[in-house]
Amino acid sequence: MTVSDAPTGSLEVLLVDYAKHYRPYDNRERSRLPYYLIRLQTEGSAHVWMNDHFESVEPGDLLLYKEGDLYELKIGFQHPVSNQILPKINSMDYFLMVRGSYVEEWWNSRERSPKTRIRLDERLITLWRQMIQEKRRFHDSMEEIVQYLTRSFFLMLDRLLEESNRSSAKSKYVPICNHMKDYIEQHAAESITLQDVADHAKLSVSRAGHLFKEVFGQTIMDYAIEVRISTARERIEYSKMTLEQIAELCGFQSYTYFHRTFKTRTGLSPSEYRELNTRK
Repeated sequence: MTVSDAPTGSLEVLLVDYAKHYRPYDNRERSRLPYYLIRLQTEGSAHVWMNDHFESVEPGDLLLYKEGDLYELKIGFQHPVSNQILPKINSMDYFLMVRGSYVEEWWNSRERSPKTRIRLDERLITLWRQMIQEKRRFHDSMEEIVQYLTRSFFLMLDRLLEESNRSSAKSKYVPICNHMKDYIEQHAAESITLQDVADHAKLSVSRAGHLFKEVFGQTIMDYAIEVRISTARERIEYSKMTLEQIAELCGFQSYTYFHRTFKTRTGLSPSEYRELNTRK
């Protein structure tokens, strides 16, 4: 889904929060939900009622319930139908209760699996925390901010779900490769090396390079250059910095190398790209 394809309908955020459990929890009431529920297990385990039976939930399990679905939650038990308590209970999850035509459109835009394993991406968790913080503001809460954060949350969630689908269909190594990809995006403007990326993923250089190429079809350094060029294009278009300054700030060791690489990737020299953009 692109931003232009994103839902545009009404959205009501009923409750967004996180829950930590150190003791057994049993809501003892299997009922039909009057809203959409998104729940992400981040620590420990739980059992939920889903598709006419109890499902075990572990960290990284994303649960999607639509209006009218039956829901029941149990935490801290060896088995959901027993009273035997786990020796140690430490469960945490984030949850979001919403309704409105926006969510209906989002839900119907593709097939939604009730339970999906996704990576615990800090960007998604950060959006969740920001929604929680804004909803908790009593005197100066702004509904417009909540709306924007929540819509961004659903877009980010779709990105992670797409990554999860690729992981299932293409390679079990997609999560670790996404981990490397995130690192590259965060440090592309620095003088990162293959060794830096491999060390971050706790892999050998050859193994890291092989897996990255297998999953994404390009080398680690090729992707780093792609990120640097993308950043350079934005700065050429929207800043008044000199091309030499942009080259340095985007991680290129010399302007000559930047000029050659930029023209190879875009078909234009940096100065031609800036001139073309200025004429728009």
